[in-house]
Amino acid sequence: MIETFDCFTQEQVKEINKKIKAQYLQKENPLDPSGTKIGEFSAVLCTPLMELVSPWIYQCQRINRGTFGYDIYWDFHLEAMNYNVYGENGQYNWHIDRNPKGPEDMKLTCLLNLSEEPYEGGDFHVVGAGPIKFTSGEGMVLNSMLAHKVTPITKGERITLTYWAYGPSWR
Repeated sequence: MIETFDCFTQEQVKEINKKIKAQYLQKENPLDPSGTKIGEFSAVLCTPLMELVSPWIYQCQRINRGTFGYDIYWDFHLEAMNYNVYGENGQYNWHIDRNPKGPEDMKLTCLLNLSEEPYEGGDFHVVGAGPIKFTSGEGMVLNSMLAHKVTPITKGERITLTYWAYGPSWR
């Protein structure tokens, strides 16, 4: 199950990007040695962004309650999100989101499209489904264990924010 929803205007998207760019924590290597992902990926703290992104997080929580029903911690003061910038040829091959270490499991992948300009390529695919329309200002929630990918960007820049909702280990 995948849910998408409208969340922010273009002006709000620009404001969120500005706030994020002012507080990068760390950047991952733009070329993943496994070849799984190509782009710039940065960790950003949740807390400084909460005032701006709370409508998105609220919708993710609402969707969890109504659709998934997972036991999730929602510990924003302790967590970070990923800021993902895919330029031309940027992509993320098939993968699942999981926590290979630790006592909790990733339950939901929550995405927010923060692209400021139109781009080409960068389609979001989930195993068993066709490409999912996901445009600037929209949010998306899916089970983290569903294999998914982002196809290569052919023109422009695709920007997303990812929050992974953790909960007690699956039983």
